[in-house]
Amino acid sequence: MKVFQSPPSLNTTRRFPDNMTNAHALLLKAKMGEKGNRKETGYAVPAFNVTTFQGINAAFKAFELLGSSGLLAFSNSALKHFGLGDPLFGLEVASEYVAKMAKRSSVKIATHLDHGDYTSEAGRKVVQGAVEMLTSVMADNSTDHNTKKSTDLADNIGYTREVVNMAHPVGVSVEGELGVLAGEEDEDTKSDFSTYTNPDEFEKFITETGVLLIAPTIGTMHGPNKGKPGQKVKLNIELAHELLKIADRVQPETVFVAHGASTLYPQVVEYTVNQMGQIGSALADRFTQTWKDFVGTDWKQIKGLISAGFAKINTDTENRQTYLAGLLGAVNENSAKIDIRWYDNQTTDAITQSYIMKLIMAGDYGVWYEPKINVDKFVFDLNRSLKEAIEAAK
Repeated sequence: MKVFQSPPSLNTTRRFPDNMTNAHALLLKAKMGEKGNRKETGYAVPAFNVTTFQGINAAFKAFELLGSSGLLAFSNSALKHFGLGDPLFGLEVASEYVAKMAKRSSVKIATHLDHGDYTSEAGRKVVQGAVEMLTSVMADNSTDHNTKKSTDLADNIGYTREVVNMAHPVGVSVEGELGVLAGEEDEDTKSDFSTYTNPDEFEKFITETGVLLIAPTIGTMHGPNKGKPGQKVKLNIELAHELLKIADRVQPETVFVAHGASTLYPQVVEYTVNQMGQIGSALADRFTQTWKDFVGTDWKQIKGLISAGFAKINTDTENRQTYLAGLLGAVNENSAKIDIRWYDNQTTDAITQSYIMKLIMAGDYGVWYEPKINVDKFVFDLNRSLKEAIEAAK
């Protein structure tokens, strides 16, 4: 009879480069409500999916301003972009850039591979590279991309356990996923169907894989259309609490991850529609309704997830929207300006505001030092500059 061997524990003595740490260290602090030398109610660390150097720069601005724990996530598509089509080269470029930025930082930073696929040869190479160059990886083996169905539980456990065996001994935390999330994040992450996480399978999964980060599926969706226009997506908060009880019994240091949790701010939609109308009626007529039809995840329900142990809140779509809104505003302000650095600065400032807002909403501020602004006074408003927004919040 085959004897079950416990998965390897996460090596907590590993020393990463200056101000870098693994994601689990930051998320466990959030779940426990730890800020400085005090304990508060639990909060969440937004995982910002970054696809450009602008996104990284904007995130560091927000982290430094608020004294936040910083978590930067890279999808396979983002790594291809950084690496001119080669995700492994992209890993080198992105990880080295973040490490240099972190060295100058005053907060703790983690880097994370989002939706790493260990079921294919190409995916395995990226996951293996991420274990070497990042501080956290996601082993997303929940979907069989050939059959477009959920992966067999034993296979999901087996693949995910392989990643844990490789990553935990070197201090790299691992995130697993159980269940399938519907929607499309990018060309490498999409599914036409969704399945809730089964509680019985959940206990077996976390016990046999040893993952400390787990993404259960409770109704969130990838992409900008998380349901029908005018209707809120209903999250299964009851299931989330049921899974939390299991996790706390099996491994209390387990933290939950919410994928597809972008909020999609109404003020950004309003600002964008206004900018398109000013640029030209043809543009407005063509795309205004698309923007108005975008549906995000209701933040009140996300707060319910945080109370159920969700300490990592993935956010991507809302920041892409904000970038585009900022770009439209910049073009509308001066479409003849040939200094492209000005456009870079305008769009970077826009997504910095978005990052600041989400960090405040999630409670991820004052973790490493007191914020440099009054978080209760900050207003996310693309009609004014980042500098003006910061000054108004002091």
